[in-house]
Amino acid sequence: MAIPDPQYILLQERHNLTQHLFERPYSCITYILRAICHEKLGYPDLAAGDAYRALLLTDEISDNSSEYHEQTLEAYHQDVAHEDLLDRLWVKTLRDEIINHVNQESCDGGEAEASLDEESDPVFNDIVQQLQLKCFACLSDYLCQCGCLKSAYDFTERGLQLNPGNSVFLDLRRKAVQTYNKLLLEKDPGWTQWDYDPREELPNQGHARRELYPWNHHEPDRFSEESLNFLDREMKKVAPKCEVRAVSLPILKSGTLSRSSPKPSTTIQQLGVFAKEDIAPHEIIFQERSLLTTNNRLRDPLCDACSAPLPPISALESPLPTCPDCEDIIFCSSTCYSLATSLYHPAVCGKADLEAIAKDPSPLAATHALYLLLLGRAFALAETQNIHPLDLTEIKYLWGDFTPLQPPEQQYVRQLPFTFDDNILAPLHLLMRMDIDIFASLATTDTWIISTLFAKFRGVASARMNPRTGIPEVCAVHPMWCLANHSCAPNVKWEWSGDIQFEARGGEDVVQWGGVGEGRKEGAIKKGEELLNHYCDVGLGVKERREWAAGALGGTCVCERCVWEESEEQRKKGTVTGGVAG
Repeated sequence: MAIPDPQYILLQERHNLTQHLFERPYSCITYILRAICHEKLGYPDLAAGDAYRALLLTDEISDNSSEYHEQTLEAYHQDVAHEDLLDRLWVKTLRDEIINHVNQESCDGGEAEASLDEESDPVFNDIVQQLQLKCFACLSDYLCQCGCLKSAYDFTERGLQLNPGNSVFLDLRRKAVQTYNKLLLEKDPGWTQWDYDPREELPNQGHARRELYPWNHHEPDRFSEESLNFLDREMKKVAPKCEVRAVSLPILKSGTLSRSSPKPSTTIQQLGVFAKEDIAPHEIIFQERSLLTTNNRLRDPLCDACSAPLPPISALESPLPTCPDCEDIIFCSSTCYSLATSLYHPAVCGKADLEAIAKDPSPLAATHALYLLLLGRAFALAETQNIHPLDLTEIKYLWGDFTPLQPPEQQYVRQLPFTFDDNILAPLHLLMRMDIDIFASLATTDTWIISTLFAKFRGVASARMNPRTGIPEVCAVHPMWCLANHSCAPNVKWEWSGDIQFEARGGEDVVQWGGVGEGRKEGAIKKGEELLNHYCDVGLGVKERREWAAGALGGTCVCERCVWEESEEQRKKGTVTGGVAG
């Protein structure tokens, strides 16, 4: 008899628990059980998301005035009626306490539900507290695994406030500190300054696995005839001289390389944009507008739909279109107004609480503020059009630089920047401000969906910087523009103000590099050549370019120019080596 695959069993368990949540979306206990399952599957970030939703539901259970109190209480009673569900819970004494309490109430007159709803019921309050403690413990454990040590430490403090001296939380607090101590010693084996305050010094920036989840059935086969035909039709609308083709690109890692080994040995199939006919230097070949656009400025005069600068009032012949139900929501044209009102604005119209979210952030928070606002726009598009966010045309065909499917010994795990605040707390807060029920809408707002959207945004979103500060202020995803692959010696340049445009490089715009017989010396793009975009400032040196582009590329750039320039630097230093390091 074949031995069942443990991973398959866990995936089936996750499926069953998720189906249970679809049927009973306010079940705190089921969220806790799914969190445990996610952690066993190797997704502590998703486990933390479940544990936090469970924690929110414990507040709903205990607070008679909360929005979902009745639904949460009903789900609680349905859960405790099934001893098999409680058998899978973490503490047998809690299971027995719940069952004995329900049985006692039934014997006293069958009014279990009524009495359990009373804040004065000490047994019920103790049960809710035990659920909260389990949520705190799960959050601390899973966030520590993600590397979010400060948040992990904070949740142990909350657990100890609720139950002073609890050994579970003392151990978890010690684990967070010891994890940081190990990191310090890895960086500096002679480190001795152990008198730091963990509440202030523990790092909070962690990582999550960048994953095409096994249960994600929304990701298309981007290389099927159907997909390529669809993308070609879309491309023809914005770039009639271009077409979409499949290409093989190297799987990038961190490290250095030289011309003796110009590319990693493993490749991945991706999409690219190719010229269907000759394109002259300086020819505008591409023009695309996207509503998956946002900005992090609170009062700046920008179009709500495309984030293009609004013209000065003195230059207007007639007033710009505005939303009559919102303050300061202005559009640059009737086209943008029409697109907004039909495709995304109804989902956010009149919701003043959304206005200031992620606006005017600190310089360090500016980039993630834009990703969060892109997430909000994606959910607004999905809500208005009644479509799953991952099925939106603007998102469906984007590649999220997911961890390639390879044997474990060859696999290079892609990572997504992750913190509790940025990846769990802020997205759920945003959804609640949009009046989206984060429990009943689990099928479209689950943590794995948010993570998938962030992964796609981080790989393809373009940004417009403040010319004075250099801080990113406007961000957009142009789904056709995103298909053009990167080179540090691109044959196109782009400009973005409302619409994004590609122009074939020519003359002084051509990036000059290489020795005799190497590099591109003139502009124009010939029929059959690939259009090559750039994800960094091509005027920088090779080291700075690679650092700048690593986030979008998922590793060290290995374009011909980067490899040549690095080899030249090594040659001049007398340190030419072969292969890839790191």
